[in-house]
Order: sequence, then C-alpha cells, then structure tokens
Amino acid sequence: MTTLETTISMMEKLPEADLLKIQNLIKKLFYQHEYESADFAVGQALKPMSKEDFMEDIMAAENDIAAGRYRNANEVFDELERRYGF
Repeated sequence: MTTLETTISMMEKLPEADLLKIQNLIKKLFYQHEYESADFAVGQALKPMSKEDFMEDIMAAENDIAAGRYRNANEVFDELERRYGF
C-alpha cells in the first residue's frame, strides 16, 4: 500500500471535525511553504549587503526621521490597503 493509499484509508475513518482540523493544518503548511518560497526568491534577487552599506542606510533613515521625512506606519498600511485591496 502506498503512503497516499494508507493516508486515505486512515482519513476515511476519521470524524468530520477531525478532517476539518487536518484540512486547516494542511492549508497552514501550504501558506508557510509559499512564504518560504517567496522569501527564497527575494533572497536570490537581492544582492548581499555589506555591513557598511547597511549602516549607511540606517544613518540615512535616521537623518530622514530627524528631518521629518517619514509617515506613520498605519497611514502607509491604509494606503496599501486602498491601492491593492488588502
């Protein structure tokens, strides 16, 4: 008996409530896999950043904040929701 056949035979004996729990777990696993795949793809697309470049970016961000060039995160997320329908 294959793994798939064994799994199906076991699942046929479970009550509906347990099957729903299994379905939800599988959905979570798929979502996690999708996020891991996306993270890997982004990591492949971006060039590695040196510590010096990272620190320069932090300093630039701190200068922007000190100069008032920033927006509240809630405003940014609200705009993204409007723009992309999240």
